Amino acid sequence: MRALIASALILLLAACAATGSNVVSNADPGTDFTQIRTFGFFQPLGTDRPGGIRTPLTNMVGSAVVRELQARGWQESDNPDVLINFFVNVQQRMEVRQVPTSSSFHSYRRGRYRPWGGYETRVREVNQGTMSIDIIDPRRQMLVWDGTMEARLGRGNVEITQEQVNTAVAAILADLPR
Repeated sequence: MRALIASALILLLAACAATGSNVVSNADPGTDFTQIRTFGFFQPLGTDRPGGIRTPLTNMVGSAVVRELQARGWQESDNPDVLINFFVNVQQRMEVRQVPTSSSFHSYRRGRYRPWGGYETRVREVNQGTMSIDIIDPRRQMLVWDGTMEARLGRGNVEITQEQVNTAVAAILADLPR
């Protein structure tokens, strides 16, 4: 019975780790988010290239942000209550795991010989993505909210899709106070 409970716990922890995403946000306690009605974009955006050159990633994240903020009732404006900025970063990281192995190795434990497989160390490269969205009060020149999400994107060359961006933006902005 203990083995069954231990196996279930290991599977639960593995499932939590497999999602590989984490959202963290911080809000200025002095900001009344219910009074915000309009937004604009900071220039240049964090995903733009030098010289103000817009990237495809800027367009994908920008459209997802507009969709999410309009769903909350905010409207894009030339004289906005807040400015939005965002950043995206993808890094390759090494993931190291030790997994039990099965083998015919026997060792002397607790008064008799028993099979013991030991552990095998597995190393692989994974891509870790981070997306941050900042909300700035232009009148006070102050960051009033920021949300960040980290997620494992997989191995090899990673092409970020609009669906991934939409999911990440929705998850980050879900923490935005109403």
